[in-house]
Amino acid sequence: MTQEPEMTVDWTAGESTVRWNDGGAAVEKHHGAPPQSVMTWTHDGRTLVLVVEALDTRPFTPKDNAVVYRADGTELLRLSPPADLLSDPNAVLGFYSAYRDSAGLPLLVIATRSGDFQGRLDLAAGAVRDARTWR
Repeated sequence: MTQEPEMTVDWTAGESTVRWNDGGAAVEKHHGAPPQSVMTWTHDGRTLVLVVEALDTRPFTPKDNAVVYRADGTELLRLSPPADLLSDPNAVLGFYSAYRDSAGLPLLVIATRSGDFQGRLDLAAGAVRDARTWR
């Protein structure tokens, strides 16, 4: 079951630092470039924070630019786009944004050179599933 988290994240688009409190303990995550998007949600009683880091469109760079943190700031997992989106893996640029779906779960947007895709976060598998054309 997913519900709205009670934790509030202090981040504004264009800032490279994301802050939140975990039971009174301040958490700060610094990024080399401002993240694309930040969201929180509660899953199985745990509050999680998703940060979609800046997109690096240079060829042959890592595309794992989405990270899920536990409320205490430790990294739960780092996400890569699904490997089977396009026949040319170099055409996949990485994650562009994240939105809440109707159940309150993250819906991730994946940028490619030939159009964007959306996919749902599967925490158990540590992957993005059900990828399909965005919009």
